[in-house]
Amino acid sequence: MCSSDLMPFVTLADDNRIYYELTGPEDGPVVLQFGGSLFGRHNFGFVNEGFRERGFRLLSFDATGYGRSDCPNIEHSIERWADEGALLLDALGFDRVFVHGTSMGGMVTIAFTGKYPERTIAACSDCGMARCDLYRQVYFRTWRKMSEAMPLDDFCDLITIQAVGDQYLADHPETFDLVRHVIRLNPPYTVRWACLAMENMDLEPIARSIQRPILFTNGSRDTMTPPRLATGGFSAHDIAEAIGDWATVHEFTEIGHADLLECPDEATELVTSFFKQHADA
Repeated sequence: MCSSDLMPFVTLADDNRIYYELTGPEDGPVVLQFGGSLFGRHNFGFVNEGFRERGFRLLSFDATGYGRSDCPNIEHSIERWADEGALLLDALGFDRVFVHGTSMGGMVTIAFTGKYPERTIAACSDCGMARCDLYRQVYFRTWRKMSEAMPLDDFCDLITIQAVGDQYLADHPETFDLVRHVIRLNPPYTVRWACLAMENMDLEPIARSIQRPILFTNGSRDTMTPPRLATGGFSAHDIAEAIGDWATVHEFTEIGHADLLECPDEATELVTSFFKQHADA
């Protein structure tokens, strides 16, 4: 057992105090999770049990700015959050891990895998990309401005219909309350900084350097972070073309941005199988 397992907080080398959870079999391989810009670590709520049942130990944490961790009102970047993941591994005494990130966390996963290949066994970037095209820049810029101007519940409802499929919402209308609850756990200013980080990011040089097995997963109906972007963007397919056999790409049919919510069993089986396939990489 890692000596820090009984302590839900740890102070990193950069002096940030981080809340984390370690769950699953103590002898299982560790999966470092990077959450999204709005949900943070709660993005994985519908797949965590499936990962644990398949023998994986999950390292879930509130990144700086989110939840119970330190929440300074400062500018953030995708690369900085990736660096924080490495500092967390240092603090908890973990060497090499699997990495799973979704939405903005998928972008952090790209940065982590490129910057820290010696810490990465294999990775999955769900709904990730390396650089926005103009459409996506305006997307996140509009989110940022709406989060400053709209009532929070209305903002949450708009995010929900953009991320989740119409039929899923018709079948699960309680999703609106879930999204409102989770987004309220994080300071509004962090949401604004996260949107700005995605607007401005350019991970192409880091992405081109990836030399670890990485799975890119996207929904075929995702308009937020689609698997293919317009001119100026650098998408999951662009990264896969650049790094060749290191990359595998999978599209969930008729799914939007929220595959971990809409098809959790399929996503869990796909990602855990990929990790097991590359456990000795």
